[in-house]
Amino acid sequence: MIGRYRIRGVLGAGGMGRVLLATGPDGRYVAVKQIHPHLLDDSDFRARFAREVSISTRVSGAFTAAVVDFDTGANPWLASVFIAGVPLDRAVREYGPLPVPALRTLASGLASALHAIHGAGLVHRDLKPANVILAADGPRVIDFGIAQATEGGTPLTETGAVVGSPAYMSPEQAMSEPVTAAADIFSLGSLLVMAATGQSPFAASSAPYALFNIVHSEPQLDAVPLELRELIGACLRKDPAARPTAVQILDYLGVLPVQALPWSAPIHAEIAQQSRYLVSLTADPEATQVLSSSSVVPIAPSPAPAPKRRRRALALVAVTAVVIVGTVGAILVRGEKPTVRASPAAALPSLAQLRAIDACAWLPAALGDTLPAALAATGQTRVEQWRWQQTSGWGCEGTSGAARVTIEIGTAIDGFTPTGTTRHGFAELRRGTECLLGIDNGAGDRRWGISVSTAERTTCALAEYALDRLTATIADAPSLPGTPSTLATLDPCGLASESELTAVGAAGPGSGFAHTCEWHGDSTVRLTLGVPRREDLPTFLRKTIDVGDGVLLEEPTGMLVDCPRFYRFREVGETSVEAVTVQVTRSTGQPDATLCTDTEAILKAIVGRLPQ
Repeated sequence: MIGRYRIRGVLGAGGMGRVLLATGPDGRYVAVKQIHPHLLDDSDFRARFAREVSISTRVSGAFTAAVVDFDTGANPWLASVFIAGVPLDRAVREYGPLPVPALRTLASGLASALHAIHGAGLVHRDLKPANVILAADGPRVIDFGIAQATEGGTPLTETGAVVGSPAYMSPEQAMSEPVTAAADIFSLGSLLVMAATGQSPFAASSAPYALFNIVHSEPQLDAVPLELRELIGACLRKDPAARPTAVQILDYLGVLPVQALPWSAPIHAEIAQQSRYLVSLTADPEATQVLSSSSVVPIAPSPAPAPKRRRRALALVAVTAVVIVGTVGAILVRGEKPTVRASPAAALPSLAQLRAIDACAWLPAALGDTLPAALAATGQTRVEQWRWQQTSGWGCEGTSGAARVTIEIGTAIDGFTPTGTTRHGFAELRRGTECLLGIDNGAGDRRWGISVSTAERTTCALAEYALDRLTATIADAPSLPGTPSTLATLDPCGLASESELTAVGAAGPGSGFAHTCEWHGDSTVRLTLGVPRREDLPTFLRKTIDVGDGVLLEEPTGMLVDCPRFYRFREVGETSVEAVTVQVTRSTGQPDATLCTDTEAILKAIVGRLPQ
């Protein structure tokens, strides 16, 4: 219990504290933010938390998470309404950019939230995709940890400090100048570009470059839908006085039609699954657990066409503002490489859904009783009992005599090209002349999906058969057991904080696949969640490193120059170990004296966020 609230699970943690899911006396779900115990004696952190409580209680409205209770005493905490939904950054990463109707809903909802925030005399100062939740009825703005009162509240940062998230700051924030409500409007413009295209308009290889672009470069908006380009361009004006207010944005968008489902079908399916999961948590009144992603049956999105309406002219605050034609130091918006697809009618599940699939339950069930006939086509004259075992990436490998079939889920699909065959709505892909087939998400420069490989030498009949059966049964793929103590269902890109990455020269948001994530900048941080077999570990690991607080890391052999580090999370039966591997490399390609300590610091912080 915290106060009057029964703790149900751990939602997440950061450098300052952790967020817990709880239920109140009235049965309503709340998110409880609590300072880490080791910071309770730090007066600066307590002051920061008390200030966040004071500011959060001033904000109310339909598009923010309302505070319901708090305590700033000996063990301070803050409880706000829990919002079942998907963070915007993850929604775009896993389900793709939002269509125009959803973008209008997002823009209108966030403008309404900013109107409430600014009306309370506050500036959010950290409006970014991770701080926006896509709920069933619209967006919500969360996290007022660095919000500031506009009437001269005491700042918690020293003069000249840059406060906020680099890719979504305003020019005045990047220059450490005083900020007004107009700074949030600029951040809104950057956020809408990301929601529409998949990345920030000022994205760069490092935080300093991103800040330089924000101050000196004009955003490249060619990839932004034409319907919203005028609005977003106005929000991204360098001069704060030339940007529209939240009210003017609402006037420009007009009255939107009522939508029962404002987002794509997969997002609403995940929200519904969350709601069902929350109800299940209360079945045992004594249970507390770390929440992780769970499987949701994929639903193909069917976005409605954008409604036709007369747009109101966007009020210009400064009529003398210079109209800039062209770009200065233009940012390259990541384009999609053309992918030839055989008119697929099916949608690949999201990375979150793929992580939750039990590969060694799905593969034998999908192959079924007709497998002997498929083996006969490969020239197998003797069929033995099939043996199934998990791969190091949570896939599955089956062997029977000389026959072998392996499936990897949520993995990179690099070097694959279309074969021209369509299997149950999915375009079949193949890499080179190998019997390595797959299906992918269709994304241009970060393709992920499901791959199938076999040991065949003269024919790929078994691989083709396996892929056909997997695509036919993908909607019914069985889920992993519902234990919270596993790395399998964790999003690796959500395990490292922005401040920790910045400290080693990397920047977010990360990108990767189901069980890997990379952050790039002056340094590259690569995180892998795996389940290697225990028999491989004695030759794989060199020595144990104690990094404090009871955390023991291990140093792999064969890559000593780059200082990778390995953490054993838990034993899996008698055969495997769930583990985390982190590797930091410099953009120069040359290691330095701090490389190993940087790697150990990142991995130690990640270990503190893993399920108990």
